[in-house]
Order: sequence, then structure tokens, then C-alpha cells
Amino acid sequence: MSSVWAIITDEMSAAAVAGVALRSGTPTKALVFGSSGLAGRVAGFGVESVTWYDADKTLPEAMAGTIAKRAEQEKPVAIVASDSATSRALLGPVAVVLGAAVTGKVIAVKVDGDAATVERLVADSEAVDVLAAPGSVVCTIADGVDEAEASEPVVVSEGAFDEDARMKVLSTNAEGEGGAGLQQAERVVGVGLGIGAKENLALIDELAGIMGAEVACTLPLCDNYHWFEHNRVVGTSTQKISPRLYLSFGSSGAPQHMTGVRASKVIAAVNNDPEASIFRECTYGIVGDVQKILPAFIQALK
Repeated sequence: MSSVWAIITDEMSAAAVAGVALRSGTPTKALVFGSSGLAGRVAGFGVESVTWYDADKTLPEAMAGTIAKRAEQEKPVAIVASDSATSRALLGPVAVVLGAAVTGKVIAVKVDGDAATVERLVADSEAVDVLAAPGSVVCTIADGVDEAEASEPVVVSEGAFDEDARMKVLSTNAEGEGGAGLQQAERVVGVGLGIGAKENLALIDELAGIMGAEVACTLPLCDNYHWFEHNRVVGTSTQKISPRLYLSFGSSGAPQHMTGVRASKVIAAVNNDPEASIFRECTYGIVGDVQKILPAFIQALK
């Protein structure tokens, strides 16, 4: 019988991942990588079964080989997960062994026998593509999908795994307050791709210093440009913040990022594109060149 997997690696996206998988109309098996508490929460989402892989015993990434072997045996038609770094590390080997299609920003999956139909957001989330996969499909979900509703919990079973000895933690080094500082900050200055050259980050740091603010960034500035540590990224797959003021420079307002800042009391945004999505969600907006407006902000606050 066909099945759908929900691979769950964090508290923030757990209900959303389960919701997309459950609405496929096919029995859903949840594979949970994290704490026993997270596994117990997922057990109450209406899934058919929950297998808990204890992340305290080893890195979830070190379990990837075991999960790929299970996928090869069970051959799920669809695998649904968040876009977190851990999820991506697990999904890669699964996609390879299944010869599966891979797509992101998914809002719905429907299964018909051994084939799947997927709906994903495109065009800055203004349109929906409907994709047909003749076999298995691996999906990462979009922001804002409906979450799973509470249901009678099922029994949680602990999964066995063969640890990949090539992946071990040697040490953990925390640089600065990072995420902890962002969580507690009353004022946050956010940076997006529209900041321009890396040299402009000096202006961001100067402004943040004057305001007594923490600095946050969008995911591409960390993953693609490596300008920031991961603990400075705000968004669906990282962390949510709720400062009194979030002042954004050069962010387009991608849904993944806005989910992380939407709880801010006031959002003020600067972007040179009058059609940028962030202007539909901010309290105050300025259309203009970030490189000209940043120095003006600094001068005014001085």
C-alpha cells in the first residue's frame, strides 16, 4: 500500500509538515529527529505511526544512511519535510535511492497509486505550479501552509540506526550571543541581498551600535554568501523573533523570512523596488537606495 513520509526535524515546522503530508489522502508515517517530547507531540497529529530517532545519541545527519535504506525498502510515494539544514541532509540520500523528483515551496501533495501530484508556489508566491511525478517525490514545504490538527495520539516507537562514523561532533563553539541576543532584543536591524556590497555591512553595524540593536539577516546572506553565521538568520527554518522594532534594509520580504519577523511590533523597511513583498507587510516603508538611506539614518540618529 502506498505511504507518505513526514520527516520532522524541528518544533517550529512540525505541525506544518504533518499537515501537508496528511492532506495527501494517503497513510502518513512520521519520522521524527529530535527530542522525545517532539515525537510525543507529533504522535497527536493524526499520523499512522511515529518513529523517533534520538538526536541526543548522534547527529541526525549521521542517520541518513539508515533512513535511505528504510526508504529503499518501504518506497514511500511522497516524502514531506521542512527546508531546514537537517532535513536537507536527510532528504538527499532518500531522493537518490528512490530516484525521486525533488521540489520545494510545496503547499499540497496528492497521491494516486504510485504517482504523486504536487502544488508549489512560484513567482514570489503569487502563482501555483501543479507538477506531476510518475514516481516518488521529495518535497520541502512552503511557509504558511495549514497545520495538522490535534488527534488521538499513536504509540511512539524508537528507531534503530547505524551511525555513520564519518560524521561526529568534535566541539561546539558559540560566537557571541547570536540567536540568544536576537530572541531577547527589543530592536533588530535586518539585512537582505539588497544591501549591495559586503563593505556596506559596516554601515549596518554602525547603525545597530547607535540604536543598541542586534543584527539579523536573510538566509541567502548566510548560505550563499557566507557573510553571517547561521545564528543570525531569521526565518521559517531557523528562528522567529519579536522585537519592538524590526528595521529591514534590502530584504524583498520573502515568505520564509517574513515568517520569522512577523511577530515584531513595528516593521520598517527600505528597498529600492516599490513592488517588493515586504511593503505589503511592513508598518512603514521607504522606497529608495539603501546605500543612500543608511548614511542618512546614521546621521539623523547621531
